[in-house]
Amino acid sequence: MALLVESIFIGIAVGLLAGALGIGGGILAIPVLVYLLGQDPHAATAESLVIVIVTAIAALPSRFKHQQVRLGTGIVFGLCSSIGAFAGTALNALVDGDVMMYCFAALLVAVAAMMLRNGLKQRAEENTALAAGATEAMLDEQTDHSEQELSWKKLPLFLLVGTFTGIMVGFFGIGGGFAMIPVLVLIMGYSIRVAAGTSFIVISVVSIVSLLMRIGTPVHIDWLVALLFAIGSGLGSAVGSPLSNRARASTLTFIFVGLLIAVAIYTAVVTAL
Repeated sequence: MALLVESIFIGIAVGLLAGALGIGGGILAIPVLVYLLGQDPHAATAESLVIVIVTAIAALPSRFKHQQVRLGTGIVFGLCSSIGAFAGTALNALVDGDVMMYCFAALLVAVAAMMLRNGLKQRAEENTALAAGATEAMLDEQTDHSEQELSWKKLPLFLLVGTFTGIMVGFFGIGGGFAMIPVLVLIMGYSIRVAAGTSFIVISVVSIVSLLMRIGTPVHIDWLVALLFAIGSGLGSAVGSPLSNRARASTLTFIFVGLLIAVAIYTAVVTAL
């Protein structure tokens, strides 16, 4: 009974962060499921997908309301990512649980470094704009002017990046928001808020595909824990999503980077013990 209660309340906390930062919650759910709720790493990757799907869907209404979703980009990127999900899911069954967790930690550090560089550049641009007389409300509007249009010319790039992202989703059982947000920011020129909102579409598509592929495999899913965690995460995500509008875009990026590094260190240390 205590385990089930923990699943709900931890899910709410994960959902709050996931909703605010535009991630599906998988990067938080995986270590929580393994180290706090006692799940097998392979089972946790499957259970995490259930959590990620619910969290992403719960966050979307607020994002649509604030026009922070580019639906076409999300669907195209999601379908491209689904291709890689097949390979990632197959690879998941072949790798030792501890090795998988170490790889997970290394991936988070790499993404954090890339996003930190972008965040520092973003903060410098914001400070310059504010010094020139811009208001906080004008910062995102200025960023949005640099958005790239979705076109067929970008399809090869989306296939390449999407396939890689899909492999990560299928292998680690994460929604992939941590990988999609940098891509949408750096390639499409989206603000962090628009990238976060659009990533929820991608997350929903590729996570559903990855979860369906696990049906009929030897992986045992504790559906009660997964669903209770997902419900809590969905509630937290619905509350956390609107909170992102109260902070500067660069601030969200720095929080995102700090979260990635913290989870990476915790995962590596606990796996080594």
